[in-house]
Amino acid sequence: MDLAIKNAQVVTENGVIRGGISIENGKITFVGSDSELPAAKRVIDARENFAIPGFMDVHVHLGGGRKGPIKEILSSTIPSETLGAIYGGVTTTGVFVSSHPAEPIAPRVAAHRDITNELSYIDLFSHTVLTSELHLKEMPTLAREYGCWSFKHFFNANKPRHESEELLTHPGVENELLFRSLEIIRDLGSPAIGMVHCEDQDIIWILEDRLKAAGRTDLRAWAEARPGWIEHLRMRIAYDIARAVGVPLYCVHIAAAEGVELMSEARRIGYPYWGETCPHYLTHTADMEEEIGAWGRVNTSIKFDRDRESLWRGIADGSITNMGTDHSSYTREIKEQGGGKHNNIWKSRSGIGGGMEHWLPVMMTYGVNAGKITIEDVVRVCCLNNAKAFGLYPRKGVLKPGSDADIVLIDPEREVTITPEFYHGCSDWSIYYGWKVKGMARFTLVRGQVMLEEFNAVGTPGSGQYIIPE
Repeated sequence: MDLAIKNAQVVTENGVIRGGISIENGKITFVGSDSELPAAKRVIDARENFAIPGFMDVHVHLGGGRKGPIKEILSSTIPSETLGAIYGGVTTTGVFVSSHPAEPIAPRVAAHRDITNELSYIDLFSHTVLTSELHLKEMPTLAREYGCWSFKHFFNANKPRHESEELLTHPGVENELLFRSLEIIRDLGSPAIGMVHCEDQDIIWILEDRLKAAGRTDLRAWAEARPGWIEHLRMRIAYDIARAVGVPLYCVHIAAAEGVELMSEARRIGYPYWGETCPHYLTHTADMEEEIGAWGRVNTSIKFDRDRESLWRGIADGSITNMGTDHSSYTREIKEQGGGKHNNIWKSRSGIGGGMEHWLPVMMTYGVNAGKITIEDVVRVCCLNNAKAFGLYPRKGVLKPGSDADIVLIDPEREVTITPEFYHGCSDWSIYYGWKVKGMARFTLVRGQVMLEEFNAVGTPGSGQYIIPE
C-alpha cells in the first residue's frame, strides 16, 4: 500500500475500534486491527490519536465582502481559506455561489471550479443561491452540466425593506418561488436538495425599528430583533411546502430551541429534513457584548443559554443532524464597516471569521471533553451526515474501504490558546480570541495526500479538486 496508519482509535460508522487504515491510490483499502494491516511504503504511528473522516464544512462563503472580478476574489481567498481548513481538519467544503438576480449563476460556478482545481488545498463543491425567475430556469443546467445539486433559498430573509431599495445580491424569496424551485428539485431527482435560510424579515423590521428607537446598539439587540419563534415560523412553512412537494430539505444554521424541536418532530416521522447548526451557537450567547460585541453579529442570530443547551442535546439525540461553520473570509475592516467592535450591531456585517480552523477544537473541547457529546456524535454531524445530505456518501464522510482517504488524526491532548497566530486565513478577528481549546488536528490527509503533518502544513495549493455529488 502507499500509506498505512496504525495504533489509532478509528471512528467508524459502527463505533470506535483500535487499529489502523491502509491507503492506495487515494482510496481507503482496509480498516481493521493492526495485526491485519497490510504492508505499506510509509507507516504513520497514530500514537492512540483518534482517526476520523475529514470534516466536511458544507456552509462556507468565500466572497469575503470584496468587490471585483470573481476570479480575482477567489484567487485571493481560496488559497488562504483552504490552507486554514487543513489546520482545522476540514478536507471538503461546500461553498455558496450567488449572483445578482438579473445575472446567471453558471459563470460564477465555473470560476469556483477553475480556481479550486488551480489553487485549493482541499476538495470543494458548490451550492447555488436562487433568487429569481432567471435562476429557476438555470437549475437543470446548473445540476446536470455544472454539478451543482444543492439550491439555497433565503426564505423571506434578507430581502430589501422597500420596493424602492436597490435589489440585493441574494434577496429573500417567498412561498411561490420556493414552491416552484422545490418542484424542479423533485423532478431533477437525487442528489438534488433544497436548502433554506429561515427568518421572517417582515417581523424583524418591526422589532429592529423599536430597538433602534430605544437607542439599542448592542449584540443582544440583534438577538431580540430575531427571536427563536421568527426562525421557527419560516422553518415550519418551508417544512410544510417540502412535504407537500415530496422532496428532502436542508435547514441552515439553526440557532434556536424552537428549531431543534421542529427538527425532532420531523425526524420522529422519518421525514428527510436535515438540520444544521454551527459552532458559535454552541459556545456563545447574545449577552456577550463585552466579550465579542459586533463580531458576534450573524444571521440567524446567536441567542441564549436555553438555546445553546438545546442545540447540544439536539446533537446528542439526533435532532440536529448536520453542522457547518458559516465561515466568511472577512477582514476586520470588512466586518466592522467602520464602526468598531462594540455598540455597532446595525452597521457591522453578518458572518463569522475563521470557522474552518476553530470548528474541530471547539467540538472537542466544549463537546467531547465537556461530556456533552461523544466523538461518534462529532463524526456523525460533521462528516457522515454532511456527506449523505449532499450526495457525497460513501465517497466522503466515512472511513471504509472504497472511500476517499480523507483522514484526520486528532491529538486529544494538544492544547492551545486561540490568538491571531492561530489562524491562517483572511480573518484578522475571532469571537474565540483568548479561549483555550484542547484537541487539535495532528495530521490531515486529502485523498491520501498528507497535507498537515505534526501540526504543520506540508501540502501545496492545487492539491484539492472540484467535486460533483452523485
